Amino acid sequence: MAITKKQYVLEGLCCGNCAAKIQNDIQLLSGVKNAEVDATTTILSIEFDSDIDTLVDDITCISVSHDEDIVVKEV
Repeated sequence: MAITKKQYVLEGLCCGNCAAKIQNDIQLLSGVKNAEVDATTTILSIEFDSDIDTLVDDITCISVSHDEDIVVKEV
């Protein structure tokens, strides 16, 4: 499967600490090749080679587990 790149806004992201924790957890997901969360812009940039629907659900669960106010939206 080819590597796909996408970006998501993590609306409601509160701080750099949460951003780092979310980034680390997302990088552990199966199929994720790279993930970076910019705490200033609240943008998640991700490279993956797995099913995007399952991945977005996992990203949302991870994000909300660190900050319940986060809403994940595709850029």
